[in-house]
Amino acid sequence: MSRTIVVGDIHGCYTELKDLLDKIDATPEDRLISVGDLVTKGPASREVLEFFRDNGNAQAVLGNHEYALLRYYKGEAVDLEPAQSRAIVELGDAFDDLMDWVSRFPHYLDLGSHMIVHAGIRPGRTMEEQSVEDLTELRTLDGPNPGSRIGTPWFERYEGAKTVIFGHWVFTSPLVRKNALGIDTGCVYGGRLTAVVLPEQRLVDIPARQAYAEKKE
Repeated sequence: MSRTIVVGDIHGCYTELKDLLDKIDATPEDRLISVGDLVTKGPASREVLEFFRDNGNAQAVLGNHEYALLRYYKGEAVDLEPAQSRAIVELGDAFDDLMDWVSRFPHYLDLGSHMIVHAGIRPGRTMEEQSVEDLTELRTLDGPNPGSRIGTPWFERYEGAKTVIFGHWVFTSPLVRKNALGIDTGCVYGGRLTAVVLPEQRLVDIPARQAYAEKKE
């Protein structure tokens, strides 16, 4: 029976991604989904992107780091973070082709029982009414800005029937609620890379080989 493997924020940690898939015993028949932020901060953004692009059974939703690179690629005025600028240099002559592929990333994926987004959703709005900024940045509903960790987390107000699997907000261990699963466990900062295997909703993780970036508080 084929499975769906949803992986938390990878951030260029290609070796850890392979470690995790080995632990899960992933097969070519399994569907692989990333919650976004495939790139930046870690050592191998290009390898991660190319792995997902070349795997016919893999896909990703748009993360805030892909969104920033995509806006830059389209010629928009965007203040890139140093890690994003380094990722552009790393992607080199593949940048245009990879960004053309990234431009087709969905903003969310509806799996029926589960919804995959990068960051969060605003309760009370349909998925079509969610902005790309909220889907890629949202943490709190009443903080100084949507990406702030100060304020009421969106998942405390979310009452939808579908379980939302998300990344973006780094937790020491996965956030497990009745209708929300937060699976960014900070691999790039020396934490762990986490996946949830569906349909059984089994959590699997592996430790980072090392810390590649310093976490902002």
